Amino acid sequence: MRILQLCTRFPPGGIQRHVIDLTLGLRARGQEAWIAGTRGPWMDEQKDTRFRHIDVHNVAAEGGSTPRRLWTALKSGLALRKVLKAEGIELVHAHESAPALVGWVATRGMGIPVFVTFHGAEPERIAEFGRIARMCADLIITPSHNSARDLVTQGGVPEDKVRVMGLGVQQKPRPQMEEIAALKAELLGAEGKTLIVTVARLAHQKAIDHLILAAKKALGINPALRFVVVGDGPQREQARAWLAEAGVGDAVRFIGHSDNAPLYMAAADLFFLPSRWESLPITIVEAFQQATPVLATDTAGVTELVTADVGAVVPVGDVDAMAAQLIALTSDTEGLAAMSDAALKRSQDERFSPPHVQAAFEALYAQWLGRA
Repeated sequence: MRILQLCTRFPPGGIQRHVIDLTLGLRARGQEAWIAGTRGPWMDEQKDTRFRHIDVHNVAAEGGSTPRRLWTALKSGLALRKVLKAEGIELVHAHESAPALVGWVATRGMGIPVFVTFHGAEPERIAEFGRIARMCADLIITPSHNSARDLVTQGGVPEDKVRVMGLGVQQKPRPQMEEIAALKAELLGAEGKTLIVTVARLAHQKAIDHLILAAKKALGINPALRFVVVGDGPQREQARAWLAEAGVGDAVRFIGHSDNAPLYMAAADLFFLPSRWESLPITIVEAFQQATPVLATDTAGVTELVTADVGAVVPVGDVDAMAAQLIALTSDTEGLAAMSDAALKRSQDERFSPPHVQAAFEALYAQWLGRA
């Protein structure tokens, strides 16, 4: 089979990691697989000879006015159409709405099916995604059962066009204990006792503003807490301003991007993800892989991952509830230890196994193309 995965762009991120891992997994299984989208730090022609640069980023919201974005969608779709013809692509799998629109333009009259994966969106955007998906895609995929329900009830997508498919999460080697201990000591400093880590882009979705407010409230009760945020993004300067305004710069640190996020997760007593929206966050599974309990907000598939034996879930935007759980979880040393064991066990579920997930996608593509 000749499959093309189409992404908006390739900065560090969960969607990009999924697209790259799925492509490599399909190739390892003997399939011909390409990647396309706007070049970025994680993918370009030098990193993969089967990458094709298509301007999808400027079809998304960052591309300007609606007429300008639609014009870009047309141009990008025609550019992608040339790729499809040149490489004999049989199926396009888009990831999010802008790639779906470009894929739809590119495949008109070619008989090439288009799949689109919904990786989550702010609640008010689900209806818009549903309209685009109904028009552009033959099949809509999402990693979360809750997201699938939202696509049907809020997005107007026919139930028989929605398929729940897992996200394989590569198991990273657990860092050496000496390395973990050294990093934890550095991050806690002389007066810190408990380390809370967030790995996320500094972007509106990830609610770094809520994180800082919750940290301030929790620190008012337990000054020995230390918060570390690993990641970069468009809200970098805003985040530093929020931190200065809250006056908790001594206890909350922004590390920036790191290629060794698992080490920070392994050093953490608790992983904290206060997002405004998610579908099925890969970072939560990665925290489980490092035996780290999780506190997260109740967005789509989070409750499919986080239950009371591995952490806690709080309402989106409820800073008081976040602070209360930060205190409750970190005050119970024995409870955290039990959650740590349960988190590691959960990370080994088959639904997170890359070979299992890649085989399922391969079977789905084959079924659709009549190769099953």
